[in-house]
Amino acid sequence: MNQRQEISAKENSADFSTTLQECRNGNAADHQLSKKEQFSLNCTKHQDIMIYKKRYQIGDSVLIKTTNQIEQIGLIQNFYGYQQDDKTIVPLVEVQWYCTYQDLADSIDKDSFSECELFLTEQTTILFIDCIQSKCFVMNIDEFENTGTSNAYFTRAKYNTITKQLEPPITQWKKDLLYIQCDQCNKWFHLSCMGLTQEQANQMEQYSCKICKK
Repeated sequence: MNQRQEISAKENSADFSTTLQECRNGNAADHQLSKKEQFSLNCTKHQDIMIYKKRYQIGDSVLIKTTNQIEQIGLIQNFYGYQQDDKTIVPLVEVQWYCTYQDLADSIDKDSFSECELFLTEQTTILFIDCIQSKCFVMNIDEFENTGTSNAYFTRAKYNTITKQLEPPITQWKKDLLYIQCDQCNKWFHLSCMGLTQEQANQMEQYSCKICKK
């Protein structure tokens, strides 16, 4: 990034760190806003935001913790500055939710999915920014196989929660990947989905999938 771009980025950044405590002391007991509040926001949009000296941008994947202590990963769509009163601007973030294979419809065979696999849904929510815990890294499966990054996940499809379908469907997924066969059920599983490297697979005399181990 050149100097002009860096200055421009800073000028467009909204630093709401100093207002977080005001939000907590105000009407932020329930961090998830109602639908009525979401559609009646009197706010300005921002491209990025500083939270305790860490910059978050539209397009970042983040770990979210809601008031019921459930952790979920979302994709940042927008930042808003909500004018609560003449003195207070409340920082908000709109996230588009990922789901895991456990959230998929029962009609979808889940045996070969990974604990590190996510599916982007069409569902969005507007939250207070102090629900953001940290950045996550969601990448395609080829990048995931070659990364050593912590908090890393991969995605191969989106999931439509209305039609209960993966987009693209499993039949269109890339086939030239490394697989291992379960010696009990005889099903084939992608190595990365099972958290295995090719070297580890080669050293195994027998392999049991996570379903057969139960």
